[in-house]
Amino acid sequence: MSKRVLIFLALGAFLLPFVAGGVLLFLYPEYNPFVDPVYTDTIPETRPKHPDRRLLERHAGRPIADILAAAKAEREAAAAKDPALALPVPPDPPAILAMLPDAPLPFPADAAPRDEAGLKAFVTSQKQGGEAGLATPEERWQFNLALAALGVKPESVPEAIRLDTRPAPENDTFPVRLLPRSVELTGPLALGDFDGEDGAEIVAAGGSALFKVGDDGTPAALDGLEGVEPGHSLWPADFDHDGHLDLFLARGGGLPDSLLRNEGGGRFADETVALGLLAFGDTTAAVWLDYDQDGRLDLLAGYRDRPLELYRQTAEGGFQPVAWDLKLWVPRGIVALAAADVDGDGFPDLLLAREDGRARLLLSRPAGAWSDWRFEEVAGEFGFASGTPVSAARFFDCDNDARPDLILATALSGGEEGALRLLLNAGEGGFADATEAAGLEIREGVRSLGVADLDLDGYEDLLLGTGPLVPDRVFANQGGTGFREVTVAAQGGWLGETTAWATADLGGNGGVDLFAVKRDGRVRWLEATGSEDRWLRVAAPGQPAGTRLVVSVRDGDWVVHTFQRRFGEEPVLTLGLGAGEIVERLEIYDATGAGPLKAMEKIEPNQRIVVELPQGPAKRDVVPMAEPAEEQ
Repeated sequence: MSKRVLIFLALGAFLLPFVAGGVLLFLYPEYNPFVDPVYTDTIPETRPKHPDRRLLERHAGRPIADILAAAKAEREAAAAKDPALALPVPPDPPAILAMLPDAPLPFPADAAPRDEAGLKAFVTSQKQGGEAGLATPEERWQFNLALAALGVKPESVPEAIRLDTRPAPENDTFPVRLLPRSVELTGPLALGDFDGEDGAEIVAAGGSALFKVGDDGTPAALDGLEGVEPGHSLWPADFDHDGHLDLFLARGGGLPDSLLRNEGGGRFADETVALGLLAFGDTTAAVWLDYDQDGRLDLLAGYRDRPLELYRQTAEGGFQPVAWDLKLWVPRGIVALAAADVDGDGFPDLLLAREDGRARLLLSRPAGAWSDWRFEEVAGEFGFASGTPVSAARFFDCDNDARPDLILATALSGGEEGALRLLLNAGEGGFADATEAAGLEIREGVRSLGVADLDLDGYEDLLLGTGPLVPDRVFANQGGTGFREVTVAAQGGWLGETTAWATADLGGNGGVDLFAVKRDGRVRWLEATGSEDRWLRVAAPGQPAGTRLVVSVRDGDWVVHTFQRRFGEEPVLTLGLGAGEIVERLEIYDATGAGPLKAMEKIEPNQRIVVELPQGPAKRDVVPMAEPAEEQ
């Protein structure tokens, strides 16, 4: 055998393992340590690699401030090198929006345009094109809005292009008016008791600013969040049960999310790294919930670019990813999450909506051993049958029967299904479509959903955030039998593309404060005024989300009415009592309904009461879950 042949044989023997390894990595890319994992709808048989494993290794041992600074620098350098990698910029709203009066539609007589000269120039340019120049519905609508803002009477507009910009009030008996308050805030924002004192605070500017609302209703700046890198979404909750609201903040764009622990007095510390929540995904939605009812809040996070994750809070206070362990799997594309105890078993169930239009309702199926815990998908359509993507999803009890109902919205207009779906809870995990019967057949796209009892009648009303030149809409709950539009009557038809709502009783006087966050970050503060109905504000310190409040009142005709609501992440509720003159009985139940935990009788309305109860729920008798296996 020649020397040349021997050399080739030796070289082949040396290269064979590399060639074979390359073939195997090509055939089985999920085992390739050099590329990011590929996720599909099929649940992986083995625990997937952490999508940020290389970043976590690079930043091991570094404080979150340094990690954020490094991530920002890398993002800016990448964008400078390739502009295509820059963060997407939302499209500019129509130019006419900034010229119109800052007032609801129909514009009041004293509402002045913000740019009268610009509106006149716009109208002149449109007139030069004649009626043929107003070919699209959008062009005709903008033209009519401009004329209305300039005080032109509708009858002066040619009938062929005339649109109704001055609708009459839908309901002369609806008492509530949504009056604007002068305030300069930017979103995203969150509302709640962040300093542990009486009153409420506003977290604004994406988590980088904190304001205390004084007795006169004026926000005063506090310094507890100075220096925080802003995020695009905020989710408050008292995750450590110390009586102070904490804050989970999502950033996206390559920057890590943060969990800010409230240390009291409005001071916060970033505990992201210490508690095991460091991740760099594009977080689109999150929900705080105690999915296992062990007395500790867990965090469900949905992402655009990676699998859904459920972070279980351990006895030590850290967070452990367990979605794969529980076979709770969505590979990517979450746009909305919601949680509520749909079937009344005391455990929260999940609504997951994806950007491809798919939406699933999953019922919690507890087990004695954590490794056997599952979420079972409910048969049925919980999105839009056409595959239209969901823009917002909310559980709320629209008929006051103590069962969470579901409302879904889509931002797309003109679909055959409409832009809303109201699904009434029929019990045992079943739902019935009540959209048409409830009077919610809306064609214009809906970008955001708000829920609040505006008139304090004990039933929650609906707020719909719409497009940039489409009025927001308000629907009054008709005693649980359906909804009636009251947009004009309530003076709620503001323009400007509301992308999020936040509601609270900031004054502690029963009235609802609404914060409409616009796409450009501006915030409009509206105060619901005019209702003469009674209310009761109940605080139950230490009680978890899902705790149920049931109040029976007697009106002037001695008719008894029963109202009920569940506490959210903050154990404070303002409950409308309608015409109730006396609270005959107040009862508080745990999430399962067993109880009551406490009952009180003969309470005067229009006051704040504190109900002292045992701290937190009893823990379930279950076998602890083993720690996840180390990633390979």
